[in-house]
Amino acid sequence: MRAFSIKKDIKLIASNIVWICVAAYFVFHIFTGARGAVSWAKLTHEVTKLEAELKELQEENSFLENKISLLRDNNLDLDLLQEQAMSILGYANATDIVVLLPRE
Repeated sequence: MRAFSIKKDIKLIASNIVWICVAAYFVFHIFTGARGAVSWAKLTHEVTKLEAELKELQEENSFLENKISLLRDNNLDLDLLQEQAMSILGYANATDIVVLLPRE
């Protein structure tokens, strides 16, 4: 009768080991899988970084749109036009102070 009990114990232990392995497999993939917690944290960080970059680009776009609107025929800013022409042609007035900045 003791042999039957040992076989039953071995089956019970083996069954528990299998269930523990199955549970460990799913827990492992919950954290490290393609849609797991680690990937979620990385994506959240990337979204935050991209949103900051988008905000910077929107501000730059707004600045450039404003500058363009000042060069339109119906709203021409002569000072800005002169500044752009001198910048493109590489000219400077004799009374101007020229500061050369390194290109980015």
